[in-house]
Amino acid sequence: MTAQGKNQRIQINLDLSPELYQTLNNLAEKINGDNAEVLLKAIALFEIAVEAKQKDKHIWIADQNQNLETEIVGI
Repeated sequence: MTAQGKNQRIQINLDLSPELYQTLNNLAEKINGDNAEVLLKAIALFEIAVEAKQKDKHIWIADQNQNLETEIVGI
């Protein structure tokens, strides 16, 4: 891909419930970003989860001592 191709953007429209829109805004505020950044990070995380599942791996949330607390399921 050329340098010009990397900078291209495609605009999409989303129909969100008021609750989901508020969640999106709250997350953007928490990361000091915008809605697009939240969606980009969410898609990147989801991509990792899907690839892990395809390789028969699991995703966990660990505490500061590396104790597994929560398994992410349903992806």
